[in-house]
Amino acid sequence: RMVEGKGLPHLVRLLPAILDKVPNAVVVMVGSGPKEAQLLAQVEQNNLQNVVRFLGTLPPAELAELYHLADVFVLLTHVDEEHEEGFGTVFLEAAAAGLPVVAGRVGGVEEAVQHLATGIVVDVTEEKTVTKAIVDILQQPDYGRRLGEAGRARANEVFQWLKQIEKLHLE
Repeated sequence: RMVEGKGLPHLVRLLPAILDKVPNAVVVMVGSGPKEAQLLAQVEQNNLQNVVRFLGTLPPAELAELYHLADVFVLLTHVDEEHEEGFGTVFLEAAAAGLPVVAGRVGGVEEAVQHLATGIVVDVTEEKTVTKAIVDILQQPDYGRRLGEAGRARANEVFQWLKQIEKLHLE
């Protein structure tokens, strides 16, 4: 969903600094929503049309394929007036595909992403830190692979339905 709180405008704003370090980077945005027109305008204003691809809403099977093609999953979630990311299932979906994650620190995100173990959790207002996290993963594929593999293992070990039900003592 392209809505407030997902941090997509933050990512677009940071792209020039990321491209300085990783000139062949490409950003694929999936989904739609009220922020879509603003994002398109922001991309055009910054001449990033060759860097950002908007794919719209995709069926789950196609989304899963994209996870497996990507080098990093970035969602710079942050607090807004109307909504706060409660948990971040999308981070577990990325982790299950073996993707390293860069996530904004808000709500329950840190339950889904373990900082420096399965991904990097950032304060989205610290632009240099966010840029460095993304660039480090893109420039150091082994580092990204380690984070992604740890994320996949954790998703498979911890976030299985039976294990979650056991935590609720509903057996």
